[in-house]
Amino acid sequence: MDGVDPVYTTLASNVKIQNGGTERFKDATLYRGVVGALKYLHLTRPDISVEVNKVFQYTHDPYVEHWELVKIILRCLKSTVDYGFHLNASHDFSLHSYSDEYWASSLDDWRSTTRYCIYFDGNLISWRTRKQKTLSKSSTEAEYK
Repeated sequence: MDGVDPVYTTLASNVKIQNGGTERFKDATLYRGVVGALKYLHLTRPDISVEVNKVFQYTHDPYVEHWELVKIILRCLKSTVDYGFHLNASHDFSLHSYSDEYWASSLDDWRSTTRYCIYFDGNLISWRTRKQKTLSKSSTEAEYK
């Protein structure tokens, strides 16, 4: 993928990914290898964690559409090679936490996705994206969980 043009965003917020597709991906070992490498990379790149988590869900049975999403992630990484964590020294010692949820975001099982990030002294120290274990009947219920 050295010769491809970089992109500056991975997926639009309204893109819905689901199990299945038009054609199975022929080299499932390649798919698993690349997605497995991305799974380790996302530990230091929280900007791609949601997308990597999504394509990782289809490693057991990848389709061509899933591989296209993996290639978009790789193109985004090409444009952001110089990105990284920046730790700033200060004596503020403030703790800030942010959370969000996407109600019924998965087309496969209609479960919601919750994510959060925690900043200490202006530095990102923890983040997580997780699919909720149970179905929510409304966005309010999903936010409560």
